[in-house]
Amino acid sequence: MKIGKDAESKMMTMLGPVAFYIGLLIVIIAMFVTPSGWLYVVLGILGVIVGLLNITSKESGPFLFATIAFIVAALGMQQLITANHVNVPNELTRLAANITVLVGAAAIIIALKAIYEAARGK
Repeated sequence: MKIGKDAESKMMTMLGPVAFYIGLLIVIIAMFVTPSGWLYVVLGILGVIVGLLNITSKESGPFLFATIAFIVAALGMQQLITANHVNVPNELTRLAANITVLVGAAAIIIALKAIYEAARGK
């Protein structure tokens, strides 16, 4: 059974959002378990898929800005919490780390695409 070009195109456009939602689901579930290297590999791969298929050129600026804001805020809060010896549940720390890996991988791809487009003169 052959898949038509329209169906194939629709499947490709759905892959990005599906990868993002699967990533979010994994992020939430994984905050309750001790992380492993494989968790970060899976989240990184999903982030790359999101970066390649889900974010358009028009959306790249706001996405990169939001990603930078999230990562800077998370790192700043971590430093503040550590400096003041505040006990934060491990689940919240894992949640922030998992989100950072997912959106950080997507941000790397989107930033590289933006650099390439800028260098091409678009």
